[in-house]
Amino acid sequence: MNSTLSNAITSRWDTSIASKLTEPDLLVYASNLLGSDPRITNFGGGNTSSKVEAVDPITGEATTVLWVKASGGDLGSATAKSFASLDLPKVISLKRMSESGTHEDEIVDLYKHCIFNLNPAAPSIDTPLHALVPFRAVSHMHSDAVIAVAACDWAFELTNEIWGDEMGFLPWKRPGFDLGLMLEKLIVESPNLKGALMQSHGFICWADTWEECYELTLKMINQAQEFIDSRGPDKAFGTLKPLPSERSHGGGAWVGVLANLLPMLRGRVAHEGQRLIACVDQDPVLLDFLSREKMEALAALGTSCPDHFLRTKICPMVLSGLSDIQTEIDKFKKSYAAYYERCKRPDSPAMRNPNPSVVLISGLGMVSFGKNAQEAKVTGQFYRNAIEVMRGAETLGKYVSLPEQEAFDIEYWLLEEAKLKRMPPEKDLSRQIAVITGGAQGIGLATAKRMAEQGACVVLLDINESALESAMDEVQKASGVPGSVTTAVCDVTSLDQVNAAFETAIRTFGGVDLLVISAGNARRGSVADTTDEDYDFLSNLLMKGYFLAARAGIQVMQAQGTGGSIVIVGSKNGTATGAGAAIYSAAKAFELHLMRTIAVDHAKDGIRCNAINPDAVLQGSAIWSGEWKKQTAANLGIPEDQLEDHYRKRSMLGVTVSTDDCADAICWLAGPHSTRTTGCVVPVDGGNREGFLR
Repeated sequence: MNSTLSNAITSRWDTSIASKLTEPDLLVYASNLLGSDPRITNFGGGNTSSKVEAVDPITGEATTVLWVKASGGDLGSATAKSFASLDLPKVISLKRMSESGTHEDEIVDLYKHCIFNLNPAAPSIDTPLHALVPFRAVSHMHSDAVIAVAACDWAFELTNEIWGDEMGFLPWKRPGFDLGLMLEKLIVESPNLKGALMQSHGFICWADTWEECYELTLKMINQAQEFIDSRGPDKAFGTLKPLPSERSHGGGAWVGVLANLLPMLRGRVAHEGQRLIACVDQDPVLLDFLSREKMEALAALGTSCPDHFLRTKICPMVLSGLSDIQTEIDKFKKSYAAYYERCKRPDSPAMRNPNPSVVLISGLGMVSFGKNAQEAKVTGQFYRNAIEVMRGAETLGKYVSLPEQEAFDIEYWLLEEAKLKRMPPEKDLSRQIAVITGGAQGIGLATAKRMAEQGACVVLLDINESALESAMDEVQKASGVPGSVTTAVCDVTSLDQVNAAFETAIRTFGGVDLLVISAGNARRGSVADTTDEDYDFLSNLLMKGYFLAARAGIQVMQAQGTGGSIVIVGSKNGTATGAGAAIYSAAKAFELHLMRTIAVDHAKDGIRCNAINPDAVLQGSAIWSGEWKKQTAANLGIPEDQLEDHYRKRSMLGVTVSTDDCADAICWLAGPHSTRTTGCVVPVDGGNREGFLR
């Protein structure tokens, strides 16, 4: 069958580029092309390999090296370091271990004895699939269209109908050495095959060159998609269920509950203190699936491809209403615990978080969870993949999920558990959502970067829109995790803008765990010469603005029920007023007492509140870039360029205080190393006797 679809995957192979590449580099090039198209494989899914002639650096003898995607990598962003290299004859010799009765999981540990040239990349569990195929280029992809065939009750018959004698069929087998041996046997028995469909899993194909293998991969996917499309996939999920008008396809009134729903939901899927980040998907295609008559029955079946349910669990939770979320969560947890008890083996790892990682809500969308923003998004994408697999399978026949025990054995595979244990420890602020007012500059920006470095998802609030754009780039770079930073233009004296900004945090990440209230400015004047305008400006910004942000953050934290931490950026002037700064100093004193009242009133909610008192933080500060700097220098009778030196000499320690110094103190107060501290003020002033707390 030749694909004639207008939306068929078209080749992006560029001979002018490929012809200049070495064999290992050609593997990277082909892998990037394949992995960058979600119609070909999901994020992190699939793997590729090349067999390349090389010389053993010790013996000087010729050998064949298997370059195969390393464990845990993503093809779309793969580099040369993303591939393991193994001495192919040694890998093939492991067959005798299998023949002598060694369990395939034990063979995996022997791969390290086959490493070529000390390559540190860990070989994929699918290494045998590639090693035992007698062709130089091998592609194993998780295309939705092909998995739909593999997960259909007619998979065996459809394989021949769609691909003819080019595609063989392998019944379900967990990835590993035994599956590799099954594939090798299939190729020996049918040497004209170009690929094999693996039931409920995906497909693998091969060729003598990577250009041929790349084109073959696309061809086989297009053939599957054309076959599905010719049979009317729009009818796969049945008729539309009647929904109240406000819930129909994301109706505005129903969507308006999202800000209230997400914090509650996020708080309830936390497990043993381990919070999760949320991602919301309201794509029209997804909303259509959620409104179909077959949705709940299909969702209950769970997913098929191992890559899918490793992230999505055996099945998602379907939330039909919002009246009692806790009851629905409890039902899901009870069901998951029963599944664990039914399927666990004597050596199974302990049960992990029994809460759902995917929640489906008709008329509203899908909420997916992960330990960071990228993982939450990928979890949702995987369930979107699962939906397309179901659509295709239901179009061709009946969707068949993996048997429960097989699903469990993948989810609680000891090799997967070992992989989890090898992962580096999480950072201090991982799984936390931080909202920072005044986050585009000064102390706020320095804190945002530090929190991002420590693993937090960060929401920057600032009135300066242009400054927010550049700040977001800086903070995202500090994070290193895609999608972990967002912004909201916000005048913190406006109730509507503050509420909208916190809703941005909720819709983007699911809630708020850390709140840093840093937005500020200053104007000079004694009580006698302070104008009404200056009074209103300072009291609104430094009192009302701090109050509005604190109240909004506390309300979200209360809804989550998982506690939280607030840090208020005060000032030395809040303790020891400076001359000619009457209202600024009074407002800063208000902030410190606001902090104390929050600490007292909301300790019962698990919410801590502390403050820092900085002094003379000139570098990067918006306050010190305007009239305040000029007026302060005039009051002191020194040139502006001598201010920093003046404050350094004035400090007891003889040091300059930077925004980074303030960020360090804020992160300590907000983070896991100060969990027994609340109602505290930490001076960050280099030592100022008048600022001592007493």
